[in-house]
Amino acid sequence: MNGRKALQVARYEYRVHVRRGGFLLATFGLPALSLLILIVIQTATGRAAFRTLVVGDLSRPIAVVDQARALPETLPSPFTYAPDIDQGRTGVREGRYGALVVIPPDYPEARRVVVYVTSSPTFGLQVHDAVKFLMAYAELRNRYTPLEVQRLIQGPEAEVVLLGVSPEREHEGRGRPFVGIALSVLFYFALFPSAGYLLQSVAQEKESRIMEILLSSLTPMELLWGKVLGLGALGLTQVAVWLLFARMALERLDPAHAFLRAVSEMLRRPDPQLMVAGLVIVPLGYLSYALLMAGFGSLGNNLRESQQFAAATSTLAALPFMLNMFFVINPSGPIPRALSYFPLTAPTAALLRLALGALPWWELGLITLIVLLGALGSVWVGVRLFRVGVLLYGKKPSWHEVWHIVRHPV
Repeated sequence: MNGRKALQVARYEYRVHVRRGGFLLATFGLPALSLLILIVIQTATGRAAFRTLVVGDLSRPIAVVDQARALPETLPSPFTYAPDIDQGRTGVREGRYGALVVIPPDYPEARRVVVYVTSSPTFGLQVHDAVKFLMAYAELRNRYTPLEVQRLIQGPEAEVVLLGVSPEREHEGRGRPFVGIALSVLFYFALFPSAGYLLQSVAQEKESRIMEILLSSLTPMELLWGKVLGLGALGLTQVAVWLLFARMALERLDPAHAFLRAVSEMLRRPDPQLMVAGLVIVPLGYLSYALLMAGFGSLGNNLRESQQFAAATSTLAALPFMLNMFFVINPSGPIPRALSYFPLTAPTAALLRLALGALPWWELGLITLIVLLGALGSVWVGVRLFRVGVLLYGKKPSWHEVWHIVRHPV
């Protein structure tokens, strides 16, 4: 293989795809829009108008109809009695009340109330919290003031800190989930679409018969590795731009916030396990997907057929995101572990697990080895498929024929 020709292909692929409107929009438009939204939210947070827009108007009184006679004659703010249910519901519709709470006659046994609102379900949950305070106050009013009852119901504010890989890094636990999840998002939404561009490029060149012209002056391996390198550089460009926007966001947002301080500190002193994931697992994951996409892309006679072959690979890449609830519940559970030990899901699964806590070094090393072996297997499969697929025209091969090509490429 001539390395100079492969680099020429890489430069061409990079120049062509870096000018695409979709790439420019995803690279510059999305982070700029995200930065603008963060600035607006930070500027508006704490203002009454913003809380009203997001949650609902909590300043209006909450009407109460007590059919169980469980409440005292005088209610704490913001509650007030309504004459009956019909007038209370009318008041909610007209905006005189924020909500209506009906305490049915069987409340002492059923412990159930009915809340009427016209705003979002989130506002209904806010009213529900207020109702819990009201019913607790009804039972404890002879012993505590309304403020004391509210504090008893709310309980203490708990700060949960993830332990770092060493005692001196434990203060960085707040920023770890953000950095870990950001790495997994960068992998999936930047490097993986680059592999998708590779599939499209191969399929379109084959469909238009340009592939035959290219193969008259290039070997299949020079063409394949040139495309892999060029589109890999495209993904790295996108990641670099997003990281630049992230730094701008951290500088623009309030540095006094504990979470932002933790993220900034973690970016200045990266976690060693996240560095292993970002510098080793992510590139190997890209290599696996890119080679498989190129191999499958060469089998179809057009883009639609190539995408059908590559659909399984795309689904496997997204599978950890689809099952993210299992990662949140228990990052070391059987399903997250199983996905971490399968080569095509290991990159994303490992990043999601690292976002939620440190892994034992032996397990991270095992996952890295699995991803490496998966990349080598993808080289073996992708190269064999590509060498035969670029010359294959006519009938779409069956999966049995694909397996035969992998086993006997020539």
